Amino acid sequence: FKMSTFHAFTLLQDSYVNMPFQSWELRPLGPNSALLTITAAISEVQITIKDDQCMLNIANTENNLSHIRGHWMTPSGLMRAMRRAGVNVFADEHSDRYVSVNEKAHQAEQAAYEQMALLSSVFAFAWSRWNAACGKDHLVIQVSEHLKTEPVAEEEWALYLLSARRSLRLKITEYSSAFEADLAEGTEFHSTFLHMVKDGISDSVLERVNQSRPLFIDCVHKLL
Repeated sequence: FKMSTFHAFTLLQDSYVNMPFQSWELRPLGPNSALLTITAAISEVQITIKDDQCMLNIANTENNLSHIRGHWMTPSGLMRAMRRAGVNVFADEHSDRYVSVNEKAHQAEQAAYEQMALLSSVFAFAWSRWNAACGKDHLVIQVSEHLKTEPVAEEEWALYLLSARRSLRLKITEYSSAFEADLAEGTEFHSTFLHMVKDGISDSVLERVNQSRPLFIDCVHKLL
């Protein structure tokens, strides 16, 4: 912009301009390592997580983030740095006052975040369009056991319906024509998503889950 004379001026940006998100994905990169990808309204952000540290990965065109891009930080440190740079992709207690969101039961939502963090060394998670159709007391997410570093193939995703009381694998897929809460064939209801996943994985995968370090789990949970 141009100014004809020198005056004090203020630049303002909507703190929630990047919300709601278009999509998100969390996938493992190895033991105690994961990649969180957020496609927001005007930005696409990737955050690499390793043990108790995280690092911002974003296109080089974002020159205003050069001072934080590629630097390992704590989750709280990265959140502060990104907000100061004008890229806020982290919801807070006031977000729902300014952004139209798909409201969910707090207990179910927090339980899902905790269990996703516990399993994030082995399982990939992603948003589902059916999350908006399942009601306030339930969440729908895409899940895939993923021991590779490359992206998850479309056919490898499965849909899970989570709530504070029980969890189940859905019969429908992300591309079904309508939402139905029918149980997938050969599966059962479980009291929690964590128990459901652990009931169907091999001993080697379970061992890798159990080897996840508490600091890594806490780092993922804070970013979620």
